[in-house]
Amino acid sequence: MLKFLTSRFRDREDAAEIAQEAWLRMHRLEYPQQLSNPKAYLFQMASNLGVDRARRHALEQRVNREEMRDLAEGLPSAERAVAAEESIELIRAALQDLPADCRQAFVLHRGRDMSYPEIAAQLGVSTSMVEKYIARALRHLRDSLSA
Repeated sequence: MLKFLTSRFRDREDAAEIAQEAWLRMHRLEYPQQLSNPKAYLFQMASNLGVDRARRHALEQRVNREEMRDLAEGLPSAERAVAAEESIELIRAALQDLPADCRQAFVLHRGRDMSYPEIAAQLGVSTSMVEKYIARALRHLRDSLSA
């Protein structure tokens, strides 16, 4: 599987992380014995995870390019700077409302770009629990910021 992923996505470390995540997800299936072709399912899942990762990376690159373009055009207006500061404070306040583990998982994932398995190992919880923490944090932030 690692050879397959490396040939598709070119980065051996990313391929290894994708393979590990696919393997973990395969083991979390409720009824894996019902799969007619487990190997094909595993490879398709890994391929989908790789495509998702590539899309996320492309989006991050686009956002970074836009930020660099904005910086090159000059400093933001005073109004935008104040609005950005207010947004940051709202996000900080919303994060403080979360339980410590949930907040830490979110910060490690979004702030330090750690994978779910890495976060799970650091927090001493399952990868599934990390997924729940991240989902809870995102819901909480969405609700807090839309209010």
